[in-house]
Amino acid sequence: MNNLKNIALILTVLFLATSCILEDVEPEYDVVGAVGTIATLTASTTNPEPGQTVTFTLNIYSEHENATELRMNRVSGGTATNLETKTFSNWNTDDSYVETFQYTVPSDAAGSTITMQFVLVTESNFTAERTINLTVSGGS
Repeated sequence: MNNLKNIALILTVLFLATSCILEDVEPEYDVVGAVGTIATLTASTTNPEPGQTVTFTLNIYSEHENATELRMNRVSGGTATNLETKTFSNWNTDDSYVETFQYTVPSDAAGSTITMQFVLVTESNFTAERTINLTVSGGS
């Protein structure tokens, strides 16, 4: 009787274990696109002087879909103004990329905070964004 219980238990465990195998894509799940990733965003300085050039370095990747462009925007009052756009024609989803942008702080920005936004766009027009603040020295 004990052996019969053990066999039943083993069969039940095997049945439950095999029912937990997941498919690559669930039948009710439609893939509509993918979002890239801005893994790191650094600035050569976050406390620049007016007129100083700041270099931004980004480590980006998009492993499920090709990225098409990377935008550098300046955000002011909730509105983003595009300053520069880099486009990609040969994207490899197996690689990560390092991109740099340069921005010259306006001479009239002393004592203010500038918000820079970077947006990575994929072929499906999905976006990933990161922001960084520059606290401009000087002023009152």
